[in-house]
Amino acid sequence: MDKIRLVLVDDHEMVRYGLRCSLEDEIDMVVVGEAETGEEAVRLAHEHRPDVMLLDVKLGTMDGPEVCRRVLSISPEIAVVMLTSYTQEGVVLQSLAAGARGYVVKDIELTQLKSAIRSVYRGHTVLDPKITGSLITRVTGHNANTERGHVVAKPTAVLSDLEVRIVRHLSEGHTIKDIAERVHLSPHTIKDRLVKIRGKLAVRSRTGIVAEAVKRGLI
Repeated sequence: MDKIRLVLVDDHEMVRYGLRCSLEDEIDMVVVGEAETGEEAVRLAHEHRPDVMLLDVKLGTMDGPEVCRRVLSISPEIAVVMLTSYTQEGVVLQSLAAGARGYVVKDIELTQLKSAIRSVYRGHTVLDPKITGSLITRVTGHNANTERGHVVAKPTAVLSDLEVRIVRHLSEGHTIKDIAERVHLSPHTIKDRLVKIRGKLAVRSRTGIVAEAVKRGLI
């Protein structure tokens, strides 16, 4: 029987050790490599061409979505699964836009994680139940742009460089105050900018901003 070949990417050694011990108990799984950084993950993707990569969203010098993009540029057939403690919808959307085939939270039961690995190996997409409901409701529900049951085409949005930076920070889960400090503006100005961005993207919420920006390739 062919085994599912896994690479584990997490900046905590104990997390990797625990995963390796648990997953290699399964007769159909084998860990072929471990990485602490995004750069190491990309190198292992090139060397081992694993079937599945378990990837943390937050690493040292390169975040998970960027690692995912680079890994898939090397080997598009790798099923990347984000295994993380981050549940912010913007981060989830960025990960899926980068090509991740799964997104699960670290407190998932081991049996569920193993099931998720087997599922993505077979070509399916897996989203943790903790994020699926709110993500679908807030993104697809609030962004629905219909008229008499028909989809209405949205105009192409043009965001300034500053607005793109604001949206990118928003997608990473930062607060209005955090974004204001990062772009050297007042929180009030950031709120006003977000109102304008919502209008440009024709959405009704901040989550909608991120979802639409990812969909249009603006971030």
